[in-house]
Amino acid sequence: MGRLKDKIAVITGSGKGLGEAMALLFSREGAKIVVFDIDEPAGRETAEQIQEQGGEAIFVHGDVSNPDDAARLIDAAVDAYGRVDVLVNNAGVHVDRTVANTTEEEWDRILGVNLKGVFLCSKAAIPQMRRQGGGNIICISSISGLIGQLNQAAYNASKHGIIGLVKCMAYDHALENIRANAICPGVMNTPLVASVPEEHIAPYRKTSLLERFAEPSEVANAALFLASDESSYVTGSAMVVDGGYTTK
Repeated sequence: MGRLKDKIAVITGSGKGLGEAMALLFSREGAKIVVFDIDEPAGRETAEQIQEQGGEAIFVHGDVSNPDDAARLIDAAVDAYGRVDVLVNNAGVHVDRTVANTTEEEWDRILGVNLKGVFLCSKAAIPQMRRQGGGNIICISSISGLIGQLNQAAYNASKHGIIGLVKCMAYDHALENIRANAICPGVMNTPLVASVPEEHIAPYRKTSLLERFAEPSEVANAALFLASDESSYVTGSAMVVDGGYTTK
């Protein structure tokens, strides 16, 4: 307990799934949380869970792909808590398509949320981190950012882009005491996965060496390490949390 004591953590897409797991874990470790989600009921519920467990949290409603919302998010964090120590760019959307059958609207939406959203939220946060003497940016990529996959053209492009952007942010801002890292999870037991019929999802359980999907809490633990001072010499990395999937 206390690995993030008194740190201010802004987590996008924290209404459900991995984002919710990170918000709850970071709070238990002493952070004050800014929950951000386009799904207002889910985001408010996460903030309320934190408060019920004795933590501090506020909810901000918005879309990471909207520059005004991204700027407003960081402003709200500073207004409430005075600084932004950790930004977790987690919000993401997904569609199964090849290049040939991806519409331009789908492409723009996937890249807008998954990659432009990382750019906009980081762009809003970096000046504040610079003013306060440093900060920490964690971006949720995926194994889809490391490999090619069937029917994942836009999604994989966005997740590959996150890793490249992280490396550039780490390079550009290292001497300002701003670190940037990515996490590349495999398949997780999220509400989205739970909605898929078991007969369709069962074969994918054996794609990892551990023959199971990750729990969001397991990936959240990796994010906790990167958010804490224990990772003070880690920047520009892409941490793989995939049960060994990419070793095959």
